[in-house]
Amino acid sequence: MVVVDGHYFPHVTPPKVSRIIEKTREGLDRIDLATDRRVFPLEVRCPHCNHSLMDADRKLDGHPAVHITVSFGRKHGWIRLSSLYGSYTMASEHEIPLDTVVHCYCPHCHAELGAASTCAACGASMVPLIVRGGGIVQICSRRGCKAHMLDVS
Repeated sequence: MVVVDGHYFPHVTPPKVSRIIEKTREGLDRIDLATDRRVFPLEVRCPHCNHSLMDADRKLDGHPAVHITVSFGRKHGWIRLSSLYGSYTMASEHEIPLDTVVHCYCPHCHAELGAASTCAACGASMVPLIVRGGGIVQICSRRGCKAHMLDVS
């Protein structure tokens, strides 16, 4: 077995090593948004006011973006996240340094989108959003952490 950046490759034979190295150079976490079945669009709402957080005028990955407000340090501004579950594409008003924990707010009711749960990967607070059709998606509030959870009802 070979482990590279947290990815496990079982039953590795010498000929497979060069393919693993090639995959590593391409990026093990790289996904094809068009064909990966683990990536799909979600429509989300604020858990406080139930207002849609979708921004049809701004698209990321070809779908309406999720629009929330964030603050960190002395900065406050908008952030747009891809609505594709499994994509980490984002755009923001201010550059958010890696490993920065942001506070997230609804752009409509201005309530903080914090949760009682913490990220299993890094310990930052998770941000809950209501999924249209039932369920909750939680995203990590730390820039660069790729932890997220989807609980569909």
